[in-house]
Amino acid sequence: MCTDSCANPKPLPPGVEPISGEEARRLIHHTAGPELEALLARARAVREAVHGTGVSLCGIVNAKSGHCPEDCGFCQQSAHFKDTGAPEYPMMSAREIADQAKAAEAAGAREFSVVTSGTRLAKESELATLEEAIRLIRAETTVEPCASLGLMRRPELERLKRAGLQHYHHNLETSRSHFDQVCTTHSYDEQLETIRAAKELGYQLCTGGILGMGETPEQRVELAETLREVGTHCVPLNFLNPRPGTPMAHLRAITAGECLAAIAVFRLMLPAAHLFVMGGREVNLGAEQHRIFDAGADGTMVGNYLTSAGTQPHEVVEMVRGKGYELRPTPDAERWAFHGEAPRETGWNRRAAEGDRKRALPVVR
Repeated sequence: MCTDSCANPKPLPPGVEPISGEEARRLIHHTAGPELEALLARARAVREAVHGTGVSLCGIVNAKSGHCPEDCGFCQQSAHFKDTGAPEYPMMSAREIADQAKAAEAAGAREFSVVTSGTRLAKESELATLEEAIRLIRAETTVEPCASLGLMRRPELERLKRAGLQHYHHNLETSRSHFDQVCTTHSYDEQLETIRAAKELGYQLCTGGILGMGETPEQRVELAETLREVGTHCVPLNFLNPRPGTPMAHLRAITAGECLAAIAVFRLMLPAAHLFVMGGREVNLGAEQHRIFDAGADGTMVGNYLTSAGTQPHEVVEMVRGKGYELRPTPDAERWAFHGEAPRETGWNRRAAEGDRKRALPVVR
């Protein structure tokens, strides 16, 4: 879900240098008042110096949902947790996935990610469907295709690269020191193995995490340090939206000030990376969500999330323009399907918000 400009990170302009982990651990506690405002001003200046004033929008489709054998404590789609209300359905058709991408493009998206539940996408029929979907997206839209498919192995990643997949998304979710409080069915090193394999194959990496899962502010900085080590091109920052039926349902959303301070610190630690603020934006930031751009973000989500409704497309566009920014077009701007106005309703990923329990998935690892 990163932009084409991240393939070879541009040199940082004079005067812009990543801050140290030590400084980040101090700044991340600046969550209110003049200290927060000074932090945001610093982060916004870096964002505009490195990335300009354009904002990239990303849309996703929940292409295969539910019955995941992993036990990630934040996720409604885990088969370990009952009565979460998550939609359950098998892999969409290639045609349906491509049509979803077209709808997202018309709403202003320049990146589109196909997301599937499960440890990894490994069934031949599903891989073939995704290959065909990627080819259709490349032929019929100008969006850059991305996929989030779990702990993928190198041979399958090579196949999808040949089909035209440009970006690979896999979140580390949290810091290594906090990961055992989030998931026990796979390891941190397994995640890093997938991320490094994707990078070696020439994918543009989209790797971030979820904040507000019981970690300390210092552990948020630890995650940013790991992202810096792996050299991710794009950092999607999510904030926990506690979902019913999951082990994290009882956690309180972190404050808007904590969110903004974290975004700003990630921007200052990773000045060359594209920084997207994604899931949980509405719940955690509320009326302050427009300030993600003050904090250094240069991208955000448009449309529905994996298992919950998101902000309507026209409201996202209005939020961007209200801060004096414009949407960053796709590389083929003349053919981009966005014509200045986004639809007033989300035209894709509806199952994510509405739920669909008519077709159940078997648990396949």
